[in-house]
Amino acid sequence: MTADKETAILDAMLDLVAERGFHGTPVSQVAKRSGVSAGIIYHYFDSKDALIHELYRRIKMDYGRALLAGDPLSLPWPDNLTCVWLNAFRFYVEHPRETLYLEQYENSPYYDPAHFTNLDENMGQLAAMIQTEFAAGTVQELPFPVLYELTLGVALGLAKRQIAGVVVMDASELEHVAEACCRAIAK
Repeated sequence: MTADKETAILDAMLDLVAERGFHGTPVSQVAKRSGVSAGIIYHYFDSKDALIHELYRRIKMDYGRALLAGDPLSLPWPDNLTCVWLNAFRFYVEHPRETLYLEQYENSPYYDPAHFTNLDENMGQLAAMIQTEFAAGTVQELPFPVLYELTLGVALGLAKRQIAGVVVMDASELEHVAEACCRAIAK
């Protein structure tokens, strides 16, 4: 029962932030949408900020697990990054609210990259994969934010367009784009 209340609170926060943003989402609205009292929310979370951070942490962990579907860490270059890219695109399209939340959070004052350096073992494994490719000389040694924009940033942009109905890409086209992103960062 308690996990159900916590899940209801997190789901309500996710819905409301998608609709109204962080500042337009008071705890009273989260309580109303989740069907619990504000007191129950504060039983699970010390503050609205703590709720916002916890929801981000959980979504980011789900995202990290999704990126590792199909075991890209066991694949050679560039198949490993192609797999991660396609996984990212699928996550974004299949989880539009979560994608919006990640994007809002990471572009807000709430986000402190230093606080989340060890957020998730999966993300650490992906960073290690890129480090291995640096060492092997297959990937340009660019800062991680640049590598992200040239790869998963492209997946995010296309996914948002597909969610909006502006573009529809089939599996072959997606594979082609993923391979082009790999070439963009290859040495």
